[in-house]
Amino acid sequence: MDRARIPIEELITSFKSTSTVEDIFDKLEVWNRNDSQQIPLEHSKEYTLRKLLLHSENPVKLKEKVQSIEKNKLANKFMELIQEIREDKKLTVFMEKRYKEYEKDTSCSEVVQYYKDEIEKRNEFQKQRQIKKEIKEKKIILKKSVSKQTPLWKNLRKYQALDYFNIPITCYNTTNPEEHDLVGDILSCLQGFHTKFINPNNLEIPLTFSINEPIDPQFKCIVPKILRLVSAYTIICRYSEENRQSHNGYVNQALACYISKFIRDYLNFIICLENQHKSGELSLQSLSFAAQAHVYKMEFVARIVSIITQEKKKGGQTLSVLHEEMTQCYIDESLKKLLAGMVEVSTIPFFQSLEKWIFKGQVFDPCDEFMIKCGNLILNDDTEKYWNRCYTVRNEYVPSYLEKFKEIILRTGKYLNALYHCNIPNKSNLIYTSTNNEKLVYSMWCSDSTNYLKTINNAYMFASSSLLNVLLIDYDLMNRLKSIKRYFLLEQGDFVVHLLDVCDEELKKPTDDIVYNRLESLLDICLRVNVGCVDQYKDDIKMELKKDPLSFQIFKILAIQTEKEKDYTNFQPSSNLLGIQSFCLGLTTQWPVSLIFNETVISNYQILFRLLLLCKNVERQLLKVWLCDKHLKKIPDSSAITYKKAFNLRQNMLLFVQNLEYYMFEEVIETQWQAFTSAIQYKVKNVDELLDEQQKFLNLCLKNCMVTNPDLMKSSRYLLELCTEFSDYILLSKSHLNHLKLDFEKSIQILENKFTAAMIDLLKCIRKMSRLDSGNIIYNFLYRMDFNGMYTEQINMDDTILYT
Repeated sequence: MDRARIPIEELITSFKSTSTVEDIFDKLEVWNRNDSQQIPLEHSKEYTLRKLLLHSENPVKLKEKVQSIEKNKLANKFMELIQEIREDKKLTVFMEKRYKEYEKDTSCSEVVQYYKDEIEKRNEFQKQRQIKKEIKEKKIILKKSVSKQTPLWKNLRKYQALDYFNIPITCYNTTNPEEHDLVGDILSCLQGFHTKFINPNNLEIPLTFSINEPIDPQFKCIVPKILRLVSAYTIICRYSEENRQSHNGYVNQALACYISKFIRDYLNFIICLENQHKSGELSLQSLSFAAQAHVYKMEFVARIVSIITQEKKKGGQTLSVLHEEMTQCYIDESLKKLLAGMVEVSTIPFFQSLEKWIFKGQVFDPCDEFMIKCGNLILNDDTEKYWNRCYTVRNEYVPSYLEKFKEIILRTGKYLNALYHCNIPNKSNLIYTSTNNEKLVYSMWCSDSTNYLKTINNAYMFASSSLLNVLLIDYDLMNRLKSIKRYFLLEQGDFVVHLLDVCDEELKKPTDDIVYNRLESLLDICLRVNVGCVDQYKDDIKMELKKDPLSFQIFKILAIQTEKEKDYTNFQPSSNLLGIQSFCLGLTTQWPVSLIFNETVISNYQILFRLLLLCKNVERQLLKVWLCDKHLKKIPDSSAITYKKAFNLRQNMLLFVQNLEYYMFEEVIETQWQAFTSAIQYKVKNVDELLDEQQKFLNLCLKNCMVTNPDLMKSSRYLLELCTEFSDYILLSKSHLNHLKLDFEKSIQILENKFTAAMIDLLKCIRKMSRLDSGNIIYNFLYRMDFNGMYTEQINMDDTILYT
C-alpha cells in the first residue's frame, strides 16, 4: 500500500480530482472482494449494460457497439470502467471540462495551422516574384549588352525618319547618267533617300550635296535649284519627328502634327511626279519648274521651324514667332492660309490651359510651357507672400498678342483661386460659365466671332466682382475697416481714455518688466467697455510690444532700397523702451480678409497708432501739469510770479499737441478716410484696386502726418519729447518747488528756449515743403500754429535756428 500511495497521489494531482488516497484504497478493496465472490461474468456484463443503456443518448447504437466488441476479453472491464466514471459525478464534471478545453485547443491549433499555411504561401509567392525580378533584370542587362554589340535599326533611324539618315557610302556611280535616270535619282533624293549620283555631304543643317562629276553640265546647273527643296524638306521632317512627342511642349507637338500633314501633301506631290516619270512625261526642265512652285512654301515653313529649333522655343515663345510671321505675311494668300492653319492649331493647347486658368483658377502645365507659374507655396499666416509669389507671370512664355493683357490674366486666375480657399458653402458658382459657351479661339484681328480678348475680359470681370462681393458681403469688410479705424486710428475716444487710465502703471514700466498677460487682460477690459462692447470684431484685436522705437520703425521702412538700408539691417533691439513707447495693437484675421489686412498694411496702421497714442499720452501728461498749475495759483502773487513762465510754456506745449492732434485726426485721417470709403463704394471693381486704394489712403496719412519726411518727423518727435520732459519735471518737483526757485526758473528757461527753437525749425520745414507742393494740406498746421503771428518774424529770418 505504501508503495502505491505516491503514484496514486501524483495521479490525483494530475487529474485535479477531489478524491483522497483512502477513497481509492477503499474502492480497490471493494473490487477485490467482488472478484473473490466470483460474480458471473454474464450477470455483471448484463447489469452494467443495462445501466449504460439507461443513461445513453443513443441506446441502439451503444448496444450495437458492445455486441461488436464482446469477443474482446477486456470488454467487460472497459464497461465497468465507464460505469464507474458515470457514477462518479465529480469525475464526470471534470472530464466534461477537460473535453471542452481539448476542443478549444484543437480549434486554436487549426487557426495557427491556417496562418502558418498562409505565411508559407506568401513566402512562396515572394520567392517566385523575386525570381521573376532577377530574370527580368538579367534580360535587361542582356538586351543592353546586345544593343551595344549589334545596334538595331532604330539606332540608325531613330524616328523612322523620312529625311536622310547616316549610312556608309562606298562609292559614286562614275557613268554619265541619262536624263531619265537623273530625274529618277532626283525624285528619290526629294524623298530623303541616298542615290547613285547625288548624296549629302553630312547630316548637319543646312544640308549640302555632292553631285557626281560625270553629269552633263547643262543638267548640273539645274540640279542645285531643285535640291533647295530637299534641304527645306529635311529641316521640316526633323522638326516634325523630334517634336512629335510632348517632351518639347504641347504647342510644339501640335505644330509638328500640323506640319506632318503638310509633309504628306508634299509626298503626294512627289508621287504625282513619279507617275509622270514612269510614263516618260517628266523631263528635268519640267521637274525644275514644278519644284520651283513649291520651294518658296517649303523654305518659308523651314525658316520658321529653324527659328523655333535653334532658339529652343516652346509654349508662348513658339506662338509669338508664329504671330509675328502672321503680321508680316501680306503678299501670298496661300502662305497666309498655311501660316494661319499653323497658328490656329498651335494655339489650341495653349488656350486650353488658359481656359482652365481664367475659368477655374487652375494651372495646367505638364510640360512647363505656360505663361503662369505656380510657386508651390502653402496658404499660411504669411498671406502677402502667398498672394504675391504663389502665382506669377513668366514673361518669356507670354505670347506677344497677350502681352498687354498678362496682368488681367494673372489677376483673373488669382481671384478664382482666392475664392476657392474662401469658406463659402456653394463653390460651384465660383467657376466662370458663359451663356454663349465662349471658347478661346485665335484670330489675328480678334473679330466678333473669335474675340478671345472679349472672353478674357468677361472672365476677369466675373472673378474680380465675385471676390470683391464675397469680401464686402460675406466677410463684412466695411465693418471690419470701421473696427480698424476705431482702435488703430483712435476714433473711439473712450477707448483711448480707458486704455491710458487702466494701463497707466504697466505702461510706465520698462518693456522687459511688463507682465504681458496682465497688460493683455487690461487691454481686453478696455475693448469691452462702452462702444467697444457692440463691436463684433473686437476679438480680432491683439496686443504687441515692439522692441524697436517708433522712429526706427518709420525710418526702416523709408530706407528700403536706399543707401541707408544697411544702417538698419544690423540694428539691435533696445531694452530701455518704456511700455508706452513699445505698446502697439495687432490684428488677427483669416483668409481672405488677411489678403486685405496683410503684413505691410498692418505695419502702416501700427505706425499711425503709435504716433497717435504718443500724442494722446503727451496731452494727458500736460493736463496733469495743468491741474498742478491750478494748485499753484492759490499761493500769493509774489510767489506765483516765479512760475508764470512755466504756465506759459505749458500752455504753448498743450496748444501744439492739441493742434497737432486736431490736424492729424480731422484734416488728415478723417478726410482721407471719407475718400477711401467713397472709392470702395463707387470706384473699386476688384481686389487689387481695393488694395491700391487702401495703400493710397495709408500713404497719404503717413505723408501728411509728417511721418515720411525725415526732417519733419525728427522735429515733431523732438517737440513731443520736450513736452514729456517738461511734464515729468513739473510733476516730480511740485512737492518742493519753494526750495528750488532759482534752479526751477533756470530749467524752465532752458526748456522754453529748446521748445521755441524746435517749433520754429518745424514751421520752417513746413513752409519749405508747402512751397514745393502747393497742394499739400500740411500748410494748414503752420497756419494754426502761427495764427497770431507769434513765430512769423523768426520764421522769416534768413539764418536757420537750430536746436541743441
